[in-house]
Amino acid sequence: MKKLSVKTYEIHVSRPDLPFGNIKLAFLTDYHNLKDVDCREKLLASLEQYAPDLVLVGGDMLVAKRGHSHAPALLLMRRLAAYYSVYYAFGNHEYRMSLRPENYGEAGLRYEEKLRELGIRLLRNETEHLKVRDIPLAVTGLEIPFRNYQKWRKTAYSPEHIEAAVGKSDRQSYQILLAHNPVYADEYFAWKPDLVLSGHMHGGVVRLFGRPVIGTDGKFFPKYGYGRIDQGDRTMLVGAGLGEHTIPIRLFNPRELVCVNIRFSVK
Repeated sequence: MKKLSVKTYEIHVSRPDLPFGNIKLAFLTDYHNLKDVDCREKLLASLEQYAPDLVLVGGDMLVAKRGHSHAPALLLMRRLAAYYSVYYAFGNHEYRMSLRPENYGEAGLRYEEKLRELGIRLLRNETEHLKVRDIPLAVTGLEIPFRNYQKWRKTAYSPEHIEAAVGKSDRQSYQILLAHNPVYADEYFAWKPDLVLSGHMHGGVVRLFGRPVIGTDGKFFPKYGYGRIDQGDRTMLVGAGLGEHTIPIRLFNPRELVCVNIRFSVK
């Protein structure tokens, strides 16, 4: 079993327009049909101990391969949905299956149907408005176009593209954006969310001193490859993910459950 790390972030929010209080979020990403049962059970035990108010899923919980079983991903999602409110935004693997039925048949549609049957809230360019401990939240799941997942170059994308896909950010609530690919961090920040949660990079193939040395895109020292990025009063967290595919290597980079403690106050 590869090591599982529980990474906890503390975020202090000074918003006099919002109620005082604390909320706890758990963020899971890049599970990639993990078959390591011990790691899965440790993940679930860690979640039980943390007792999050919400579980947010950042995509790539499966691997988009023709004829590939998605049972490991669905088993985890079933276990999560039995105990938590789960909000799920697609990554490039889920998106690719739904976008290209000529390659994957009805696998993408069936996976989506099963998630909905479990009561999981799928956010496909959608926003869910809710209250947690009387604090209003807006949770938005963004699907960027498939062309924006090219490994070797960054294809143009803008805050206007985000707004066209999901509308304006909700400034009356604490706005959370689930956006799988962290490369577009600057564009996400310009859309004005309070918190961005991303994955995709797996924390890097190799990580030293907390920084990815080689990204899963083959680039050295990816700028937004892992960890916490603050821009003014906005924060982005890039999780290292829970699984791997294609390059099954994690050097100094354990699988990761991200826990987020958000404390609301006037100062």
